[in-house]
Amino acid sequence: MGLLASFILGLPGIAGKLLDYLGKRSDNTVLTNGQNVTADTTVAQAQLVAYVEERKAIEAERAAQRLSPWSAWMIPTAFGLCMLHFGAIVLDSTFLFNWQVAKLPTPYDAMEQMIVASVIGVAGVQAAVGRIFSKR
Repeated sequence: MGLLASFILGLPGIAGKLLDYLGKRSDNTVLTNGQNVTADTTVAQAQLVAYVEERKAIEAERAAQRLSPWSAWMIPTAFGLCMLHFGAIVLDSTFLFNWQVAKLPTPYDAMEQMIVASVIGVAGVQAAVGRIFSKR
C-alpha cells in the first residue's frame, strides 16, 4: 500500500515536470518560427530594395542615353528598320510583288521581334505567355 500511496502522491510532481518540459519545447518552437518569419521578412525587404535600386539604375541609364547625341538615334532607327522590313514582307506576301523579301537568319529574327516588342512596351510578354500555356 505504501508503494501505491507514494506513486499517487508523486504524480503531481511528475505531471508538473512533464508540463514544464512540454512548455519549454513549445516556447522553443514558437521562437524558431518567429525567427523564420523575421528572416523571410528581411529577405523580402532586401529583394524589394534591390529591385527598386535596379529600376533606378535602369532609368538613370535610359535618361543618360536619351540625352546623348550619339545614342539617342539608335533605338528609333532600329525600330524604323524593323518596321520597314516587316512592311516589305507584308506587302510582298499580300500583293505578290515578287520582291522576295528574305526572312532574317536565326539569331536576328528574334532580335528584330524583341526590338519591336520593347519599343511598343510588351517585351517579355511572349515568354510569360509561353510559360503560362506550356505543357509540363
